[in-house]
Amino acid sequence: MLDYHKELQAKKDKEGKEVEYRLYSWGEIYPPFLGDREHSTAARFILMSFPFKLFSSSTPYDDPLPQKLTLTFKPPFEVKRDTKHVHAGGEYPHEIAKEFAAFLSLVTRRRIFCGKQMRYDGLPIEQEADIYQRSHFQERQRLKEIDPKQIYQLLKTLQAMDRRIAEGFILAMRLYHSAVEMMYTEPEFSYLFLIMCLETISSVVHEDYKPGSEEEFLDSRHPGWTAISNLLPPEKRPELREMLLRNENFTFQKLLKFVGDNLPESFWSETEDDAKPNYLSIVIERGPDGYGRPYVSESNLAIQKWDKIEKDNLRQALRRIYEARSNLIHNGIRLPASIVVGHFQKIPADAFTETMTAAMDPSKPLLQMPPLITLERLVSYSMVAFLAKQRKDI
Repeated sequence: MLDYHKELQAKKDKEGKEVEYRLYSWGEIYPPFLGDREHSTAARFILMSFPFKLFSSSTPYDDPLPQKLTLTFKPPFEVKRDTKHVHAGGEYPHEIAKEFAAFLSLVTRRRIFCGKQMRYDGLPIEQEADIYQRSHFQERQRLKEIDPKQIYQLLKTLQAMDRRIAEGFILAMRLYHSAVEMMYTEPEFSYLFLIMCLETISSVVHEDYKPGSEEEFLDSRHPGWTAISNLLPPEKRPELREMLLRNENFTFQKLLKFVGDNLPESFWSETEDDAKPNYLSIVIERGPDGYGRPYVSESNLAIQKWDKIEKDNLRQALRRIYEARSNLIHNGIRLPASIVVGHFQKIPADAFTETMTAAMDPSKPLLQMPPLITLERLVSYSMVAFLAKQRKDI
């Protein structure tokens, strides 16, 4: 899609049939606007030029969430093939719309999903983007102001990247999008998908990575290997080392390097997470006249101490995350119930019991591993920062 748009620009070709899709966002997104956004049509234009145009069909602040967005683009004719065979040719706008929703979700951290196709070449034609309808629950989020120039620049960068890395990035982006789709219905699987997202992008970016010290890696992976090696004749010791490293992909080391290289300073310095659930609460408090009075307050978006990963403990935190992932997949050991702390309005009973039990022992952390909302923030920040670094101005 991005390649097709670049070709049209090079040819100064304005042809191409426009399609429109309905997107839904659980936190309103708008560009910065001076004035009365609620009563201005101009304020509802979010992205105003191709390859993607985006308009808010919902009235700012007024219509209930999710926000309705109209996405417009020109799908290219594509030929689907593998290494040996051509399978089918045609337009595939559903895939483009869903991948753009995933891209926008990753960049804004607002949970945005694709609905129906609403229009084709000026005609009102409705068509579902998915063969089977999927239902999922989402919490409201706070309004997010976005910079359209940043969105277009990131799309341009994605198009210009090495194709192998770009395809890996898009796959990781789709895993991220699936994770945020199920974070309220299947938080355990959502957590797993976020780890898979980091595994995917880091394995592509650092495909040929090897640790600086093979001895340190083998000590951590195969404790006691040195003692066995010393029992062998000197000429046989390299064979043991080669055997231990032969099928090693260094997956965790690649993941750690990707996060360490790309996680921006803002991840550590921010005091609020504006992607947390945003809801209103009514509390009865003493009023000026001494009688009870209802007060309306918004949810607390502050990053709590249990939400944080300390900068000096990043490696240990990622190691706990990765080991929990391995235990879930290979040993059937479920993730801690407390991973949902912070992204529900109320804490489930099993998570409450787990955290209260941990709170009774001050020598141990309140949470066994970072909560889901923290991991989602880490993944988004790392991937967007990585993409921004690939920019090559011509």
